Amino acid sequence: MRILLAAMLVATALAHAGVTKVEITSNAPFADGKSFGDVGAYVRITGRFYGELDPNRPANKAIVDLGRAPKNERGRVEYSADFDILTPADKAKGNGTLFYDVNNRGNKRLVHLLNDVPANNALNAPEHAGDGFLMRQGFTVVWSGWIPGLSKAGNALRIDVPNAKGIEQPVWDEFLFNDSRTVEARLSFPIATLDKSKARLTVRDRNEDSPSIINERAWEFADGNTIRLLPNGTPFRRGALYQLSYRAKDPPVSGIGYAATRDLIALLRYGDKANPIPGVAKVAIAHGTSQSGRYLRDMLYNGFNETEEGKPVFDGMNPHIASARLFLNYRFAQPNRAYSMGYGFLGYPDASFPHSYAKQRDPISGREDGLLERCTARKNCPKIMQTITATEYWQGGHSLNTTDPLGTRDIALPENVRIYYLAGAQHVITPTMPRAVCSGAPNTVIDPRPAMRALVLALDRWVKTGATPPESTYPKIADKTLVPAFALKIPVPSAMVPRGPNPMLQFDYGKQYRAGVIDNAPPPLLKARYVVLVPAVDADGNEIAGVRMPEQAVPFATTTGWSVRSVEGGNAGELCYLDGMALPFPLTERERETAKDPRPSLAERYKDKQDYLARVREAAVGLKDRGFLLEEDIDGVVARVEKTVRFESPN
Repeated sequence: MRILLAAMLVATALAHAGVTKVEITSNAPFADGKSFGDVGAYVRITGRFYGELDPNRPANKAIVDLGRAPKNERGRVEYSADFDILTPADKAKGNGTLFYDVNNRGNKRLVHLLNDVPANNALNAPEHAGDGFLMRQGFTVVWSGWIPGLSKAGNALRIDVPNAKGIEQPVWDEFLFNDSRTVEARLSFPIATLDKSKARLTVRDRNEDSPSIINERAWEFADGNTIRLLPNGTPFRRGALYQLSYRAKDPPVSGIGYAATRDLIALLRYGDKANPIPGVAKVAIAHGTSQSGRYLRDMLYNGFNETEEGKPVFDGMNPHIASARLFLNYRFAQPNRAYSMGYGFLGYPDASFPHSYAKQRDPISGREDGLLERCTARKNCPKIMQTITATEYWQGGHSLNTTDPLGTRDIALPENVRIYYLAGAQHVITPTMPRAVCSGAPNTVIDPRPAMRALVLALDRWVKTGATPPESTYPKIADKTLVPAFALKIPVPSAMVPRGPNPMLQFDYGKQYRAGVIDNAPPPLLKARYVVLVPAVDADGNEIAGVRMPEQAVPFATTTGWSVRSVEGGNAGELCYLDGMALPFPLTERERETAKDPRPSLAERYKDKQDYLARVREAAVGLKDRGFLLEEDIDGVVARVEKTVRFESPN
């Protein structure tokens, strides 16, 4: 039976760390009261929290345009956001860790990643708990909204922030369509004027091409938020890159998203009155997948890992599949766009210096900086486990996290940082592109999620007890496992091989850029650039450094974190967003010779399927011994591989 609070609402005023009111709209058993091992049942608490920020407090001064937002009678700026909490019904059975999952475009990712279950925002059925891993460990899992302007569709987590007033300036949008049916494009901001002489629409085939201006008579504003080509009904060209520069006004104060996370965690860790889970959180760790991993890196860089009272927010962080930062704490921010996702997002500042946790000198600007500079000065740096796949090297310039900006040498990581490279995996385990847009089958066969379970527990131990986690493992210049792309010899058809990684071009954003204001929209390209390197591969085209999951260490295919656009997808040969490829080996020597495939067949590599599976199990045990796999997951890894790999022809 659902446990509901009177009138489904509890509103409590308080003055703690920026949060002024908490509304609980539901407090009910999770997964119909299912019991999770020794921890028992969980409850789910949902609602909304309200906060206010004093622009004059030191902790808030980094928020761009906060002082230009409307203020209440106390001179403070108000906001509100959704929250969602899963916590043990008996808090004494919890493990004392608040585990904050930064939502990705409003979506919950952690349960999908660690509980072996399809992603689902509703979390309102027993099957949404998956195998219950997070619950069996006793974590209290927390989500909240941070992206302004999200739709309510799909149970997305939302935040409402005010707009800065009295501002009007040029902005730009990039559009890439993977179909031939789209006839309208939605803008990121309402336009300030319908005068098309104040706007410009261009198109280009590739990022590096000079754009062609589309005549004003060939397009129009359909309304204050939308453009379309003319005559009405004309579709945008598939695979082409459209860019609209236009004037917008009164931007949302998007950087409040960082403060909202900070203040909610402060309440849940240190608050008493109106804290919906008092006494639960002894420590706090955070996870972010892709966009939300970049959120964590940028939150840390911008100094938001301490409360307004100077206490730490997160003791540990796991930025996952994220190598850049975020276009959030800016005037006219667009956090859902990122140049570090590669082809078609030209000029967005998420891939700007600094890239690494260690302090370095930027050869372009001469500035010295690192992601940990602010938390180091304030002595509140968390322990960090960064987990990345091959996609981040090819699309996100991840090598700049571990080398100097010119790619000449490896750099030492700070003692509180670990980086684990999940070799041969693509960005996420599911395809990210429509069918046939990319040139090969997506790489959904290398599944790093079991390793993530072991690493999350290692992070929790590291934070609580100081227990040393496994040493970092990733490609390095020194051992020749990190190399220029031109040095690779990849045994796949040349039409399926990219020209190189996303080059991490740099741009001139104008004189106010460091203050979060982009004067040049769109920004012009700078001649100087950084050097991006990629993981070395073996004769099969498989990467050789990092955490090699059993199905990658005992290969049955060439697996990559990159793919290229197909002829059908438009602009063939360009990197294909976040998908990789899986190209199975030939089954027999005869099949290999017929196809003129240089890679040995399965029959030439292994006696039979049982021999193959025995080697997979051996590799799994080896990972467990090194701290990258749990004993309980070995059988599951072998079973998944057994279903994936075939040794007989389907004919």
